[in-house]
Amino acid sequence: MAISLPIYNLGSNPTISNLTSEISSLSGTTGIQNQSDPASFDNLLGKSMTLLNETQNASDAATQSLIMGDSENLHDVMIKATEAQLALDLAVQVRNKSLEAFNEIKNMQF
Repeated sequence: MAISLPIYNLGSNPTISNLTSEISSLSGTTGIQNQSDPASFDNLLGKSMTLLNETQNASDAATQSLIMGDSENLHDVMIKATEAQLALDLAVQVRNKSLEAFNEIKNMQF
């Protein structure tokens, strides 16, 4: 079953690509197959982090342009700031749930 999210055609970030290559190298040592799958976890994680970074950068740029007087539309700046905050909150919640699941698996007894 493939997971489809509206995260496509994103730019490449050197930090994200380093993280993605690290994850790919680790998955190769554990015997996980089908790394070229576009819906694989490392691709999904990398694209999500790139989208989060782009959202934060857009919010920062909009705030900066409002401060400098280049933009007079406070409404758009507030929308971008709220989008960035929600995206960050979502990323934190996903991280928390992932760590919770990892710790639960780690504490399983066979």
